[in-house]
Amino acid sequence: MKHVRKGFIALTAMVIGTAPVWAQSVAPTFQEAMDDIGSIAASAGALVGGIIGLIGLGRTAYKLANGDGDAMTSLVMAVVGIFIGFIANSFL
Repeated sequence: MKHVRKGFIALTAMVIGTAPVWAQSVAPTFQEAMDDIGSIAASAGALVGGIIGLIGLGRTAYKLANGDGDAMTSLVMAVVGIFIGFIANSFL
């Protein structure tokens, strides 16, 4: 029983002694993951802003083709959507 306890204590000391080395090897992986998440967020924001802008341009074209007087609101929405997509792509 004493041999098992001494072996367990030795194993625990080895694990605790190598923990800082493990932490140093894991830290860059977390930093890379955070960088990837930021890149994905910027791409998603640009994509959503671009899609909103395209929908707004389509609505503007439809309203202008049918003689609707409210086409400028759709045009403003399209420009704002494209602008938000550009901001998301450049600042995130």
